Amino acid sequence: MTSDEARRERGTHVTLNASPLPNLIIIGAQKCGTTSLHNYLQSHPDVSMARVKETDFFLEHGNWAHGLDWYRSQFDSTTPVRGEGSPNYTNLPRSAGTADRMHSVLPDARLIYLVRDPVARITSHYVHLRAAGVERRSFGAALSAPDNEYIGRSRYATQLEPFLRLFGPDRILVETHANLLHERRATLSRVFEFIEVDQSFESPEFERIWETTQGKGRAYSMAFRVASRMKSRAGWLPQSVRWPVQRLLRSHLAGRPIARTAYTEKDLELVREALSPEVEHLRALTGLALEGWLE
Repeated sequence: MTSDEARRERGTHVTLNASPLPNLIIIGAQKCGTTSLHNYLQSHPDVSMARVKETDFFLEHGNWAHGLDWYRSQFDSTTPVRGEGSPNYTNLPRSAGTADRMHSVLPDARLIYLVRDPVARITSHYVHLRAAGVERRSFGAALSAPDNEYIGRSRYATQLEPFLRLFGPDRILVETHANLLHERRATLSRVFEFIEVDQSFESPEFERIWETTQGKGRAYSMAFRVASRMKSRAGWLPQSVRWPVQRLLRSHLAGRPIARTAYTEKDLELVREALSPEVEHLRALTGLALEGWLE
């Protein structure tokens, strides 16, 4: 029985009232595998993820104003685990107050935070924005700008601390992008154990990786703009629509992909100076080895 069939079967025995709120939130970080994890979780028969992948509900400048009824409508009431996620939840100072709003609504939720070697995360972030036509500065200029998000989103310990303070360490799982990429089944087993669903579940979807930066170029930039213009009041256009748009445009547009950005030694020193204390703090908070980071 597939996961969708299992959900339908379960739904025939459930009396549906107002959709329940979620009990699982992926809080980031950006370019650390959150889209892949969202889809791996969705494949599990006891898990359903929000209809809009990034609801941004707990952001004051996001969809908080839509209210709880709108938020409830994003979830399937027939599964024991209901989740959503947005890397924008860990984007201080822009995301200030997010942890407090989340805890006020979902005090018993479990949170997952994915982290990645800051050098790789920042590079992927920059290439993503260049491909989308949003970033026009040189790599060095972007990194040197005061309070830039490339450095800010990589301050993982700083971003994590408000959630740790409110939810406590037992309700937060921190995993690495490297583990999800290279030790996927063992990592998903830990994730499934954390959210208390069948750890032995396997799916062909676990072979897929979503939204890599490789090959993003002119087609991606146009698709990004088309999808953005089709944005609805519910949030971003669903991936089920956005991805076919990107594929269609990619097949019709000839354009060389944007080359991967190479760090200069000056860039690397800037990142090390800014983030070495953060990496050490994250090690202390989580017990993760984080081998090879900032090298």
